[in-house]
Amino acid sequence: MKNASNLLGVRHGKKGLRKGRSIRRAICAVALLLCFVSGGCASYKPVFDPQAAYFSRLATQEKGPLKVSVVGLGPEESKKTFGVNLAASKILPVWIKIENNDPEHSYFFMERAVDPEYYTPGEAAFKSQYHIGYRVSGKVLPEFLVDLLRTLFLPFDTMLTGRANERMRAAFQKQSLKYGWIPPKETRSGFVFIPLGLGTKEIPVDLYADALKTGADKCTSFFFFIPVPGIKQDYRGHELETYYAKDQMMELRDEAALMKAVEELPSCMTNRKKTKSGDPVNLVMIGELDDLLASFSAAKWAETEIISLATSWKMVQSVLFAKRYEYSPVSPLFLYGRSQDIAFQKARDTINERMHLRLWSSPLRYQGKPVWVGSVSRDIGVRLTTKTWNLTTHKIDPDIDEAALYTFSDLLYWHRIEKFAVATGVPPSTEDKPAANLTGDPYYTSGKRMVILLPKTRHMDFPDRMGVQDSKAA
Repeated sequence: MKNASNLLGVRHGKKGLRKGRSIRRAICAVALLLCFVSGGCASYKPVFDPQAAYFSRLATQEKGPLKVSVVGLGPEESKKTFGVNLAASKILPVWIKIENNDPEHSYFFMERAVDPEYYTPGEAAFKSQYHIGYRVSGKVLPEFLVDLLRTLFLPFDTMLTGRANERMRAAFQKQSLKYGWIPPKETRSGFVFIPLGLGTKEIPVDLYADALKTGADKCTSFFFFIPVPGIKQDYRGHELETYYAKDQMMELRDEAALMKAVEELPSCMTNRKKTKSGDPVNLVMIGELDDLLASFSAAKWAETEIISLATSWKMVQSVLFAKRYEYSPVSPLFLYGRSQDIAFQKARDTINERMHLRLWSSPLRYQGKPVWVGSVSRDIGVRLTTKTWNLTTHKIDPDIDEAALYTFSDLLYWHRIEKFAVATGVPPSTEDKPAANLTGDPYYTSGKRMVILLPKTRHMDFPDRMGVQDSKAA
């Protein structure tokens, strides 16, 4: 049996010794190379600029004596500010400023309210710290081999990157907004580090009054929905207000008119030429675009990106390596002569499993609010098909009603429904005699549609059921 020295090529005799020395020299050369590669990245240079461009997106709310301002940094902004790629560590820095203008009472700020999975400054710095050769080895070698090299060269690592990492830790601590009391007439500001989320992001801020103050306002809550740069959402650039002429618009004043119009909507989406029917139109949402973004952001749905070479490559990586891609584009389906105006999704660990919904701005308005029409389904895997260019398609859960009910219950759980109703309008089908979408995937449905009126802010009471319901829709 070969002993440990033989593994390094050390055998009896001069030839074996020379070979062993050569291998050891090679290992040392690799170590020195990694040290050299890391030498240029061990200089930590953050740029904390109070006049940074991202402060132009600052969102501010006031309630009584309290004033809170919030802005989230995109990947490039956080990289420039903190000097390291926080997005690669799946970290989003959110800058928060809290002004307590109350002359008597202190208020307590807790990071957990912003996100229960927040990172402490020390944790965020540790996840982002420099390692020997991390710029090269992390992109070329498997993760387990990178970890092995880091362990083997730990002394070099500490020697070359320890000082920079300590500066990084100190900078993260100094720039953070920590939990604690904010005294009367004082202002606190700094960063809170939370799990990365791009697009529209919900940022709650809770402030608790001191023990001297009693009553309903003991806790003052702020809810921000802020844009975080980093993705190109599919709805950006859509000029929704130009889609319909004034004589095409239909204003619905009461629930009876709304339900009648909903039941007369198209039953299914189609292909581009309108020659084939696809997924059923099983979802109707009422509210402004900002209401949609806020509601689905609160319920932890992600916006989807446009289809491009970059996003197509991300999708390929997600499929091949089972990587999570929560902003993956969705394929175009058609209604009103165009592809979807906006889409949302909830992805699992792979692109092959996700909830996703498509919505179109319709010519309907209910009490002045836009009516969005669309479909929601649940992807449960991938299957072969001859109806797509790449011979594969997502397989949907055939129980299509479950997806609509999930959307309703999810928004309900996050207090984002003011009123709701159930309407007819889709041809019923059964498990024994299912319908099929454009790629031949079977589905069955009771023929019902969920109708949801979105609130401007959280609706804490159980939503009202719209009063006009006929027996077939109940």
